[in-house]
Amino acid sequence: MSVYIFALLVLCLVGIKFSFKDGFEDYMSVQKTGSIKGIFVIIVFLSHIRQYVKLEKTALNEPFTDFMLFLGQLMVVAFLFYSGYGVALSLEKKPRYALTIPKRRIFSVWYHFAFAIVIFFVVSRLLGTKYDFVRLLKSFVGLSAVGNSVWFIFTILMLYALTFLVFVFAKDKIVVPTAVFTVLAFALMVGLRILKGKEYWWYDTLMCYPLGMWYYIAKPTIDKYLLKDFSKWFSAAAITVTVFGYLAYLLPIYHKMRKIFIPEALVFALVIALVSMRVSVDNKVLRWFGKRVFSVYILQRIPMMVFSKFNLNSKPVLFTLVCLVSTVIIAELFDRLLDKCDILLRIKKAPQKAPKVSKAKSAQTAPEAPENQGG
Repeated sequence: MSVYIFALLVLCLVGIKFSFKDGFEDYMSVQKTGSIKGIFVIIVFLSHIRQYVKLEKTALNEPFTDFMLFLGQLMVVAFLFYSGYGVALSLEKKPRYALTIPKRRIFSVWYHFAFAIVIFFVVSRLLGTKYDFVRLLKSFVGLSAVGNSVWFIFTILMLYALTFLVFVFAKDKIVVPTAVFTVLAFALMVGLRILKGKEYWWYDTLMCYPLGMWYYIAKPTIDKYLLKDFSKWFSAAAITVTVFGYLAYLLPIYHKMRKIFIPEALVFALVIALVSMRVSVDNKVLRWFGKRVFSVYILQRIPMMVFSKFNLNSKPVLFTLVCLVSTVIIAELFDRLLDKCDILLRIKKAPQKAPKVSKAKSAQTAPEAPENQGG
């Protein structure tokens, strides 16, 4: 299975760029963050594969297993961090954006999730698994599952709801509301810790979302001191990586309490941001996965369930490849269908054709640059 980690590494090297002088000013743009999210959603896929196959302890499998155990919940940190950054950017740049959160964030994510639940339910029934009606109803709000992943969707919907409740009444600039939101997010984390206990994945990366908001606020200052000065950037990166390494070293000791992992996740988000200032990992394949994080994340278990039924998981390498190709196809079809539904529900605007421009005129005018937004 380690061959897939090697393949992912090779994929990351395609189109990679380094900037030791000026840095990449667009390191938090949709394009760049999309590629980074693409890396991690592939890792999530590989992590879930482990639940369906039995890996023998061989020299080829152990590096894969060790890597996945080391990364653990860190593989979802980028999703929450970039989501918080993108929401903060929209709240400050777009007037009355908070009023659109119930429809464009909460309802949009929920009904996409509900659509996926229906697919899971149908597939499960066809495979001979039956779920009672109460469990099916609970699955629509993320309190139960019908073969799908639920915790991330529940957590992100709660964070969006808190964002709306705070910012829809906010009259001050973004700093004060973000501070209030951070306190409420911390309270949510504590509440989930009490309710879920040992199911730590429900809450131990949650604070990366408000961290993303704070990073957006601090970004002008951070960029001023670190983006153009390599020595200052190197010092900041070295300190951050050292702190991360120390927390990772302590984690096995305090694993049962999970007190170390929460700050480790926060520091890991900063490591990603700092590294991306100087190292650009960006290509079309990673952007494709990054653009479809939701569909790939939610739907990847369907082919795993189906092909496990036919005992294909007895051949881990083949099973992984078949499931990956199937997930790509399903995710593409799912997104195309839901994009049309979004347009009908007025969550998205229908794509408009570019106006025809004569060659003479096109030579005189340049296209407008896309808005620089976070993921």
